[in-house]
Amino acid sequence: MENIISELYYGNIRPVEQMGKLPPEVKAILKRLHESEDKLEESLNEQAKALLHAIQDDRLEATCIIQEKRFCEAFTLGARLMAEMLMGSLPIS
Repeated sequence: MENIISELYYGNIRPVEQMGKLPPEVKAILKRLHESEDKLEESLNEQAKALLHAIQDDRLEATCIIQEKRFCEAFTLGARLMAEMLMGSLPIS
């Protein structure tokens, strides 16, 4: 590919996949969260389980939307910083 924009367009660069491994403390929190959800689900009747799953689905959807928005905002900020730097608006040491 000729440039980074083409790489992004063709899917050769996937920022989400390049985020790296989660820190151990985050993995531990996610494990506890999953275990707690499993315990809660075991104690619920079918109607309550359906409600729990709907809540989980909505939370996941909202999280994905928020993450995408934050990525776009950070990308835009980085591009603006680079543009200002290249245009000489920022002092370069």
